[in-house]
Amino acid sequence: MGGSRLQEWTPKRKYAVVEWQRTYRTRKVVGKWVERPIISRSVPATPTKSSSKKESCSMLYHGGDDFSGDLGDYRVTPLHLPKSLSQNDYIQQWVPKTKAYLDMLLEREVPSDRTQHQRLPFHWVSQWTGSFFEESCLVKSGMVIWLGHGGNACSWEDDVGESALFTTGEGGSDDTDAKGTFEGPNAELCTKDAHDLPTGVPFIKNNKAMTTIVDKSGVHTHIVKYCTCPEAAAADIQLFNMGLFPASFIEPKTAFTFDVLNDFLLDNLECGTSAMNYYSKLRRMTTSVFPHLVPDRYRELMRVARQWRKLKLLKWNGFGHEEKEVRPGDLALFCPACPQPGINVTLPAGGTAEDINTNNGSDRQTPSWLYTRSLVMDGNFKAEHLHATNPADEVSLMDGHGFMVGDAMYKEHLAIAKDAVQQSECNNHCTINLANASRHRLEATGIGGCACARHGCFVPHTMVDFQKGEWCVQSLGSCALSPTVNRQMNMDYALCEALKLNAKGIRRVLTFYDVNCQYHKHLQERITDSPLLKMHGELEITPSIGLWHVHGHQDSCYVRYASNFIQGAARIDGEIMETLWAPLNIISPAARGMGTPHRKECLDYQMNDCNFMKMIRMTKSLCQKYKEATKGVAKSNIAFEQLDDMADTDKVKDWEAQERLAHERRRHDPTVMDIYEVQLRKDIDRWTAARAIILSEELCDDEIQIMQPDLLILEDDTEDEITVELRAFEPEKVVIPLPSNLGLEKCVAFGVSDIADQELTLRQGQANDALHHIRVHLADKVVIFRKTVRVAKSQALSTRAWAQVHSVDMVVSVNASIYSKCRSQLCKLGADDALLKRYQPLTREHLKVSTAIADPNARGQRNNVLAWFWSLDVEGDSDSSDWLNEFYRVHWLHAKAMRDRWAEELLLVQHEMDWTCNSFCHKAEEWIRLTAILKLAHKEGHLAYAKSQCKIYRRLFGEARDAFNRATAACVPVQH
Repeated sequence: MGGSRLQEWTPKRKYAVVEWQRTYRTRKVVGKWVERPIISRSVPATPTKSSSKKESCSMLYHGGDDFSGDLGDYRVTPLHLPKSLSQNDYIQQWVPKTKAYLDMLLEREVPSDRTQHQRLPFHWVSQWTGSFFEESCLVKSGMVIWLGHGGNACSWEDDVGESALFTTGEGGSDDTDAKGTFEGPNAELCTKDAHDLPTGVPFIKNNKAMTTIVDKSGVHTHIVKYCTCPEAAAADIQLFNMGLFPASFIEPKTAFTFDVLNDFLLDNLECGTSAMNYYSKLRRMTTSVFPHLVPDRYRELMRVARQWRKLKLLKWNGFGHEEKEVRPGDLALFCPACPQPGINVTLPAGGTAEDINTNNGSDRQTPSWLYTRSLVMDGNFKAEHLHATNPADEVSLMDGHGFMVGDAMYKEHLAIAKDAVQQSECNNHCTINLANASRHRLEATGIGGCACARHGCFVPHTMVDFQKGEWCVQSLGSCALSPTVNRQMNMDYALCEALKLNAKGIRRVLTFYDVNCQYHKHLQERITDSPLLKMHGELEITPSIGLWHVHGHQDSCYVRYASNFIQGAARIDGEIMETLWAPLNIISPAARGMGTPHRKECLDYQMNDCNFMKMIRMTKSLCQKYKEATKGVAKSNIAFEQLDDMADTDKVKDWEAQERLAHERRRHDPTVMDIYEVQLRKDIDRWTAARAIILSEELCDDEIQIMQPDLLILEDDTEDEITVELRAFEPEKVVIPLPSNLGLEKCVAFGVSDIADQELTLRQGQANDALHHIRVHLADKVVIFRKTVRVAKSQALSTRAWAQVHSVDMVVSVNASIYSKCRSQLCKLGADDALLKRYQPLTREHLKVSTAIADPNARGQRNNVLAWFWSLDVEGDSDSSDWLNEFYRVHWLHAKAMRDRWAEELLLVQHEMDWTCNSFCHKAEEWIRLTAILKLAHKEGHLAYAKSQCKIYRRLFGEARDAFNRATAACVPVQH
């Protein structure tokens, strides 16, 4: 599609052609229609300008690429004036050629007798000037690249000496694929003094006979001769067969090697390198002194990279092997470890906990919660996008075929969806990017969507653009409780699309969202009201909030929406999507000003690569999870059994009934989960406050001064040798000659060993009393923190509250010193190992208050368990105090929840190992099926690629199976 719009062909007889002749003046370009000379032989196929900048005639005439039919039957009539082709015009021209290019790409998978890869001269040479080596290029030595005959000259090509290509002069305009310059019907190429370029540059610029070829080694200029045989392919096809991607398709003057395209895409994925920076690097690699003189092919690189991405995705997903429609999300990878019925899992017929795993025939249990689709929803406000200049002219290559949703249906949903106004019952979370609120130039303030919550894989066809943010706050100046306008339509669409992907038969979904406590309330109503949103009627959606974001909510949201207390959630934090935004944020600045389709294609390719890396590393990830789950099951079993064994049986049955009832009613009423919080009564509050005041009054200053030096004599403190001296003037410091002070050997020598046994028994009682007082006062301290310290709003109230805390700390310190002294004396009395195991050393870490009650919404308490001394006398403490009974109830429920989540994690990871292997097998079988089809079609390149892909997935399956077997053999789980 050159400036003359002539296409290479051999005419049947003489005919006339008209063209638009341009005349350049100082400030404008004028022209007129002129008649071309009579052509009596084949036109040499020597393309001219770069397609990104040349001007087209855009008319119908004999010999033009828009004409089909008998050339002698029509007269030539110009239709309209020429126009300059844009990036979108070239993309539109390439779309019909996609299948042909894909087939050629697959045909290169087999070796042939062609030797083009050995002949492509994309390396730099230096020329000896007599005194030093000077940079040069192979084309200056007369090298010509011949296409179509294995590197040999075409027999139909006229004999044109290479020297003539240099002596015709260099054109006056840049030799890109954009425009050509002719001053008359028989005008020669415009001449230009060769000395305009510095000597020693390794390229020839502004020569119409040259073709610019961009390689990862730099920008090269070469003479490319096309095959002109009668049955020869078009120029762009000949270039593509040589491993060169043409920038235009009629008269290409710029081409990119497949190596440079692969290198650019990899740089863009791993380093976030933009097209501008990458091409700038190539220009500097071409010549470090004059990079600004290297031909500029930045725009062509952006355009060809889009086409190359599309071809690679079609190739990877098997669309070059059979004719089938590309459906939404078909060019994207998904998580191999998530349950996908019909792909990696066969759902049990009954759906009970006694069903046999139909995947591998094992007797492993498959409870109903096992086949739960776990999704995390989130938004990213760094992926903003400016309004497009000419949105009507944009051409999309992957509209909805990847991770970004289809444009037409999504816009239709936004047009008919209504914003819901509701009173927020939790803290107002301004997830909207306030900096973007007034930027009217933005078409999208960010993106949002869904990902697999357990493994961090983006869900195909679920990523949407935000217009005003996830939630649009009515009053941006305040974050107090106030009415909010919920911008939920975007995430509703993403969630419904996520539930369509390979989810046939799945009836339970666990969703994580930062604001799920408000978002989920009217979700079903919004879906029912929308004609475009669909969801299965029997689908049970369990809302949850990530363990980091939930601490920004009210305290009640923790037990209602944290995954620690959700049956079937296993060990999942719900925050993995925050880590997935990091690689996208690297390319977001470069994508900010792209066209809408180009930006979506870049994001699609980045997210697909993220899923690919997750897939090939899934084996290692699951092995690590299995190892952690095995240890977690063992530790959580010990912590729970210590409490459960010492608790009253009747109370345990009551606690189990509370837990069972809460899980049954949670779906309809999340407030039933409040049983996991301590239920403080007013009489307990008053009693605890009174105890703290009494303690502070009973401990006078003198008594505190006497006990202060001996406080907190714990295991890690050193004790000086006790000197037995009679001090008549200090009787209170005289050491009583008890058996523990005399030593066991002296007691035996004096014949008083029975007295030592009596002291041993008394010391046990003293230790029990000290530990009981420690438990009681630590429980008191918890209530003081919860009801006094945390609610203190003034300095005076805060001072009084902390005074009560310090009073309790003093009593705890006294009893800790007493216990440590008792244990020291027990060791001197020869206590056996069983007794010393019961009375363990007391450290400062053991004396910390329980955050599960003092601050139930505090971060970092997911794996917290009570210290060892709390389980010594659970039944006795519960009977002696209603408050301690409530304390033990909450901790028993928390310990059981942690044990259950670890048990679920272990079972789920074992099944995920099977599902991962099944996914790899399914992929291999799919390529085997395509192999059988291609054997009949006799497409050797397609067949070779299918076999190689099958081999890859079989290898992934083999490595995963061996790694899983080693992991399960090394870590034997503990059954409970």
